[in-house]
Amino acid sequence: MIYIIYIGKTAGSNNLNKTCESMQLKLKKVNMKLLVLLFSLAIANLLIGCMQTRHITEKYIKTNIEKHNQGEFSTIKTYTIYKGLSYGGSAYLELTGYKYSNTKALVLGADKYFYARQKFKGDQTMIANITYIELNMSQCKDIITNYKILQDRLKSERPKKNEEIYHDFTVSNDLFISFRKSSGYMNVSYIDFWISGEKYRISTATIISKLNKFMAY
Repeated sequence: MIYIIYIGKTAGSNNLNKTCESMQLKLKKVNMKLLVLLFSLAIANLLIGCMQTRHITEKYIKTNIEKHNQGEFSTIKTYTIYKGLSYGGSAYLELTGYKYSNTKALVLGADKYFYARQKFKGDQTMIANITYIELNMSQCKDIITNYKILQDRLKSERPKKNEEIYHDFTVSNDLFISFRKSSGYMNVSYIDFWISGEKYRISTATIISKLNKFMAY
């Protein structure tokens, strides 16, 4: 007895092929979106890396504080206090002290970037927003003196479920420092610098140690 097996396209196989083609198309779209996302992240990391070498406070000090008159000499001393990313990598922060014309003070440069509104499909244009704040020595001392008071006050707080308690100290019109405690969680290892309405988080021990060294400079 001979059996003849017919292999060919059937309605079922056509449906299967269409399903496979549809899945492949969807996968291609997903992969394309993933590539765009990875490219955007790479650009963002590149920009952050560039920010670390831009010396934004140097530019401000040299062009806004130090005076340059034609035919005259000038000199200024700067002191690097802190340069680095905000905790989480979303922004960049610099604190640089200076001595100039019998004045000792500090310049704080805060740098955040964000995507501009798309002008065309796939537009990944990013805009940097830089904020500068000048602090005198009395304001620098206020940070060193009052951060510990904030920590101590926060320790005695007992936040309820879903509640968060903040303790702040206002350093200037454009800057306040802050610690936060939520139910079952308190981390004072990082201090929040709120600069012109934007939050920058850095190591408490690091910044306080560096500020103390600057005060003694």
